Amino acid sequence: MGNSERTSYLTAVSYRLFGRIASRFTAFKRVYRQSGISRLYESYMALTLFASFATFISAFAIGALLHHFLFKLTPFQYLAAVLTFSGIISLSVTTTFIVYPLYRRDQKKKEIDSNLVCTAGYMGVLSAGGISVERIFERVAQVEQHPSIIDLAKRLITNIKMFGLDVVSSLGDVSLHSPSEIFSKLILGVTNTLKTSGDLKGLLVFETERLLHAKREQLKKTLSSLVGLGEIYITAIVIGPIVFIIMITILSIMGNVAFGISPIAQLNLIVFFGIPTLSAIFIIILNAFLPEEE
Repeated sequence: MGNSERTSYLTAVSYRLFGRIASRFTAFKRVYRQSGISRLYESYMALTLFASFATFISAFAIGALLHHFLFKLTPFQYLAAVLTFSGIISLSVTTTFIVYPLYRRDQKKKEIDSNLVCTAGYMGVLSAGGISVERIFERVAQVEQHPSIIDLAKRLITNIKMFGLDVVSSLGDVSLHSPSEIFSKLILGVTNTLKTSGDLKGLLVFETERLLHAKREQLKKTLSSLVGLGEIYITAIVIGPIVFIIMITILSIMGNVAFGISPIAQLNLIVFFGIPTLSAIFIIILNAFLPEEE
């Protein structure tokens, strides 16, 4: 049995056991829909409940054996410890299943927002030639390089060609599945334009200019933040360790020992632990500030 067959079998079993319960968790449905996961929402939630339940039973059995052989506890302490251990492990699995769609949605949102200005400009050029909305999205799906935008474009084409929906209904479905509010507003504008004036070129040109202006403002804010981070980096990573090393050297000459740690050990902590840790933190911060463009 291959991996896909095992996954399908596990999904079928979990849906039979927890399908009715999973269908009641509707609060998370919108986030899951925007994450782009192909599995049905009810199947995913049933799989989450099944994995949590199976993990709880497995962790309970393992915890019972470990606490029995490794610790001397009263019956009440033993039961409380095993339940706490299994509950924490099961909760971590549930949290992982819940966080994964949130992470996917946020990643897709960042990708769309960072590159939508180019897509909107390309759509505006195509609309100037009198091409229909369906053909515009077909071209976007062919030439676009970012998977998040490609998936939404293909969704509209699939809705029209395979499910027989009209353009307006397909646009509404794409808007519901878009993790980006900016892209959803663009789709809403296209829908309203098709219903009223039909001047798609004017709308897309206006939206492209608006996105370019927003992009410039975002880059200005990012540049200001990077300047501030650069000053903090120089202070904390370059000047800070030098000052600490000089202070520790002077105190060691005077015979003072801080926190019972020798000066050599303190210097080793700063050089081999402090500086790399601070550098890693700054890398994470820079990755969060910089736009995710290709």
